[in-house]
Amino acid sequence: MANEDDIFKALSDATRRRILQIVSRNELSVSDLVTCLALPQSTVSRHLKTLRAAELISDRREGTTVLYSLRTAINCDAQVIDGETQEVSVAVRVMEWLADETLPSAIDRRLENLLAARRNGSDDFFARVADRWDQMRLDAFGPAFHLEAMLSLLPHDRTVADIGAGAGYMLPALARHFRKVIAIDPVPEMLDIAQKRCTAEDLTNVIFRLGDLSDLPMRTRQVDIAIAVLVLHHVPNVENGLAEIHRIMRDGGQLLIVEQSPHTMMDFHERMQDLRTGFDRLALSKMLKRAGFADIRVSTIGSTNDRTGQADAPELFAVSARATANDANQRTSHPVRYTGKRHASAGDAATRNAGKRKQSNTG
Repeated sequence: MANEDDIFKALSDATRRRILQIVSRNELSVSDLVTCLALPQSTVSRHLKTLRAAELISDRREGTTVLYSLRTAINCDAQVIDGETQEVSVAVRVMEWLADETLPSAIDRRLENLLAARRNGSDDFFARVADRWDQMRLDAFGPAFHLEAMLSLLPHDRTVADIGAGAGYMLPALARHFRKVIAIDPVPEMLDIAQKRCTAEDLTNVIFRLGDLSDLPMRTRQVDIAIAVLVLHHVPNVENGLAEIHRIMRDGGQLLIVEQSPHTMMDFHERMQDLRTGFDRLALSKMLKRAGFADIRVSTIGSTNDRTGQADAPELFAVSARATANDANQRTSHPVRYTGKRHASAGDAATRNAGKRKQSNTG
C-alpha cells in the first residue's frame, strides 16, 4: 500500500469518497462514474488518478474501456501473515466504513438506473443470439468443457482405470482431475497414440498397460473408479470381463459403463468390428449384479440422439454401479494376479521415462 499520508489525502475529498463508495459496489468505467456523479469527465479522471496513486482502487482494461474497482485487499477484514492474523491499518478501517455508508439518494438512483440499463442491454443481447447461443459457446470453448468441469464434483485423490482406453480420448481430462490414471488397452498402436496425447499435454500421472478384460494387468482391489466406454461389445465373455473389473476395484468403488443399445445397423456393426449388436439393459444389469456390483443405475445418453449430419449409430446408454465385497471367493481367489505387463512405446522415450518414474506408485 501507499504511505498513510497519501491515503488520508485521497480520503480527504468528498468526491473521492463517493467514488470509493460507488466502486466498492460495482466495477465501473470513467463514463459510468461521470453519469453517477453528474460531474465532468476531466474532474472524475483527476480524482481517479489520485485514488490510484494512493493504491485505493484497481483498474483493468476490457477492450478500449478501463474499469475501476476497490482494491481486493481493502475488502478483507484482516491480513494473514505467516499464519497469524495481523491488525489492519486505519485506512482499511476507514475504507470499510465508506463501503458500508449509504450513498446520497441522487447518486444511488443514477447508479441503479445505470445498472438496470446494463442488465437490459445484456438481456437484449441474449434475446438476439438465443437461437445461435449454443453454437457460439461451442465455437468459443469446445464441445466438452462442461463435462470436464463436472469431474470437479468427484474426489481428486482417486485411482482410475480406463479400460479399453483406445487412443486416449478421455485420458487428459481424467489425468487433470484424478491422482492416478491407469490406461489399459490390448492394441499397442492404440496405446502409442494415447501416450503421445498425454505427453503432448505433459501429463505424468498416466500409466499405460497392455492387456484386455479377460485378464486385466492389475492387482486385486487397486482402483477406486473403473471406466469402460464402448468396450463390452468387443469382449467375447462379458460375464468374465465384469468379474475382472470387480476384482481390481476397491470395496465401494464406482464403475461407469457406456454401451450400445440393441440395434440392427449391420453396416455400422461391421465397420466398427463389433462382436455384439448392443446390450439389453436389464440383462447387463443382471450380469453386473452377479459379478458383485450393487446400486446399479441405467440411464439413456440423450445427446446421442442429436447427431444432425453425422453417421448413423446406435443409441447409447450409461450404467453406473458400486463394487461390493459380497463375493468373497472372487475377492480372494487372485490376490496377486497382476501380470506386470506394461506398454512401452518404442517411439516415445519421454512418456516411457515418465511411466518408470511412476512405477513405484503402482500396484
